[in-house]
Amino acid sequence: MSESLSRQLSARLPSETTTVVQSAEAFLGAQLDAQLDSKTVSFVDSSTIAELEGTELSGNVIAVCDGTLQSSIGWLPTRPWLSHVLSASMLDHPLATEHLTNVINTLTGGERPRLLDWLGPTMSGRRVRLAQASRRVERLERMSDFLDSKGVGARTIEHLRDAAEELLTNAFYDAPVSAGAVDHPISRTQDVTLPDDDACDLVYGCRDDLAIVRLRDPFGSLTRTRLVEVLTRCARTDMQVEVDESMGGAGLGLWRIFSAASFVAISVVSGRHTEFLVGIAKKSPGPRPFAFHLFFRDGKKRRRLVETSVTIAPDKADL
Repeated sequence: MSESLSRQLSARLPSETTTVVQSAEAFLGAQLDAQLDSKTVSFVDSSTIAELEGTELSGNVIAVCDGTLQSSIGWLPTRPWLSHVLSASMLDHPLATEHLTNVINTLTGGERPRLLDWLGPTMSGRRVRLAQASRRVERLERMSDFLDSKGVGARTIEHLRDAAEELLTNAFYDAPVSAGAVDHPISRTQDVTLPDDDACDLVYGCRDDLAIVRLRDPFGSLTRTRLVEVLTRCARTDMQVEVDESMGGAGLGLWRIFSAASFVAISVVSGRHTEFLVGIAKKSPGPRPFAFHLFFRDGKKRRRLVETSVTIAPDKADL
């Protein structure tokens, strides 16, 4: 990457061995020479990644984008190896060192991502399990009240509430259909109940510099292909977003999450769980930072698709 970005990045990285190259050719050569393994993390900038389209890279790659969120989303369809992006403005943000440390530790740890470990010991919050879709409005009210009591700004609370509502709606209504636990679309006017052991796991909280919401569902039905499809459609600059009738909407809810968040981390084990961690910096000096990290893995067992029962109450219109 460029010399200036290299200096910014080096100042934020853990004190480990680094090699800096300044062209795509040199980067590809370094990949071959280093025989990259899971303990190696590579960084590329916007100019370099443009030259890597159609190239299959190995190891863990993080792209640093000096453009917009829309432009970084545009990298994903033709680069299936790219799962981690952060904005250049993130490197100047107070969250940068902690964020990069969390990401690198997760990538090189050799185990499944533990996104709650990203929150740190000073986070104050609540953790609850929701098994019934109709209870989510009450819980979102309580979440808003809690964050307000901790001094989180009204706009940040609004963004986190919107994110939680979108993720809970997806978990109760879209995920069971995608996972095959239900064989027909579920109307939003119907109530959905999950088994207690498979309830949605919701966490929300804040600290001096960060507010978060995290949701984990038991289905693991989200795919990278589906996510990239939705984000790419919604990132169109002409705002002519086509409604996706197959999933009951245009996907704008997910796009709003990515647009408002300082970072989004997604961990999916197919057939086991889908987990979202959404963080918003309470203070963002300078340009708004953004980052997203996608961890998709195949599950060895697909128990959830067979054994997770979903109870659907009659449509309110029929009562």
